[in-house]
Amino acid sequence: LDEKMLKYVAALFVVAVGILLALPTHFDPVAFRYSSTDGAPEFTGPLAVNQHIANARRVFQDAVQGPEAFAAASGYVYTGLKDGRIIRFNLELSDFETILESTCAINECGRPLGLKFHPRDANKLYVAYSRKGLLLYHLDTKQWETLVDCRQPGEGITPLMILNDMVPLSNDSVFFTDMSDKYGFHEVEEEVVEGRPHGRLFHYNPTDKSLRVVLESLHSPNGMAVGPDEQFVLFPETSRARVIRYYLKGSKAGTVDIFADNLPGLPDNITPSSGGGYWVGLGAVRDNGLLDMLVERPWLRLLGYKLKLMHFLMKLIQKHAMIIELDSSGRIVKSLHDPNGLVTTSVSSVLDLGDKLLLGSFFAPYIVAIGNEQNIAASE
Repeated sequence: LDEKMLKYVAALFVVAVGILLALPTHFDPVAFRYSSTDGAPEFTGPLAVNQHIANARRVFQDAVQGPEAFAAASGYVYTGLKDGRIIRFNLELSDFETILESTCAINECGRPLGLKFHPRDANKLYVAYSRKGLLLYHLDTKQWETLVDCRQPGEGITPLMILNDMVPLSNDSVFFTDMSDKYGFHEVEEEVVEGRPHGRLFHYNPTDKSLRVVLESLHSPNGMAVGPDEQFVLFPETSRARVIRYYLKGSKAGTVDIFADNLPGLPDNITPSSGGGYWVGLGAVRDNGLLDMLVERPWLRLLGYKLKLMHFLMKLIQKHAMIIELDSSGRIVKSLHDPNGLVTTSVSSVLDLGDKLLLGSFFAPYIVAIGNEQNIAASE
């Protein structure tokens, strides 16, 4: 092609892209930054890259798909899978059994995401079933109870689109997150990448079975954890790379602050660590500048969406698996890595069993196990 023809082709390409961007769509990305600071935190000190996850082992390879979160009690670990089942396995990681078969199509009910046991009763397992509802499983009677229906959550409350996780309290009430009131279960990537505040925090009162919106206009609220003596609850805002704290007691009751900001990746679930802090699984890591570049350029995300390249872009980003440990004040004190994605490329959740860590994933066909023999304390 001569120079004149190249200019003609380039002009046509620019016009085509302009027309494509101008076409109406419900995906409406906004420009933002993860923090007021300059870029992602440096991978030094407690964030220094190591091989702890890369040296871990996979368990239940190809027998499980998408073990997103965990709950442990009475010698068993429970997790929900992509196909809608909930399974449990022993602490030796040698066998598992299904306790709940999927009762309806994934398109209709979504899948089980967060799981938590009641703090005073190990016979009560709470499950956030993304499009079905907030469920309670009674292990002693093997009966299921629906506490909140996603489609009809309560008077004046719009349907829950991506019920994500919960924390049951000692008084039997439950706080839980709905990731989006715009996007459905199969549009989690769109919810996170768009960058607009569609999420909500709810409180369920079992006494009168009432439901109220505690916080709204949240940026993709995700997994949940409760603080000491139930003083507060924590939840990541995934699309803002931070963790929010909502106070339940004391002079700050009913108020919100940022517990951890400008994290080195997009946080998924937050869970207790045996060191007295919290583990955070990162769905994607900010190690190559791609995530930070994309969030500042909404037109590029819109183009990727319209060309159906969203999943491809996420695959480019999800190559470095990483988890971080926060101390009780929200400071990063430890990180574990698989920088080249040799064992896994993304981590949704961490279960700290004291002698080992189990790592979950939204999509991987296995669970990752890290044992004490790998001396994870050495990364401090």
